[in-house]
Amino acid sequence: MDWNTPLGVLRRGMSLERDGYRFYMLAAERASDERGRRMFRDLALQEESHLRLLLAEYRSLEAGQGWLTYETAMKADFPLDPANPDLPGEEPPDPLPVFTSDRPISLEGDIAALEFGLETERLSRELYAQAAEEASDPRAAEAYQFLTRQEEAHYRLLQDTHEYLTQNKTWWDPFQKPFFTG
Repeated sequence: MDWNTPLGVLRRGMSLERDGYRFYMLAAERASDERGRRMFRDLALQEESHLRLLLAEYRSLEAGQGWLTYETAMKADFPLDPANPDLPGEEPPDPLPVFTSDRPISLEGDIAALEFGLETERLSRELYAQAAEEASDPRAAEAYQFLTRQEEAHYRLLQDTHEYLTQNKTWWDPFQKPFFTG
């Protein structure tokens, strides 16, 4: 597969989103605090939504129907197991390293998970931002710009959380309102 074609970029994105979903669900299971578990689960659900968008666009392009609007892509009705999706095409040759479940359940483990998440979000953002710049179809640019904004928001959330945890050595105290939506 040519990874620089629209189908190649979409397929690489699907792998990133699937792996992101798996990672955030694992991080949620292994987080040392319920507030962290909620944040990681919320991020996993957003990765699932991104995977659905990319898969709907891929299927439409593969069928020769062109790019879908965001609204149409998100309304596409098909079964999806985000942890083990039936993805078309081949896996990218350079997958992200898998974050293993053997890390300790501790604040240090939470900080390590946040650092891994930051790298994952950075890579995803770069993929989508470059694809948006190179897109000749306005609907493609719209989809990639949406995903770029989403990955930027995830990065900021993880960065803010990382800073808070490393400075305060705790998830948010009872008086601190968390800055996530989960």
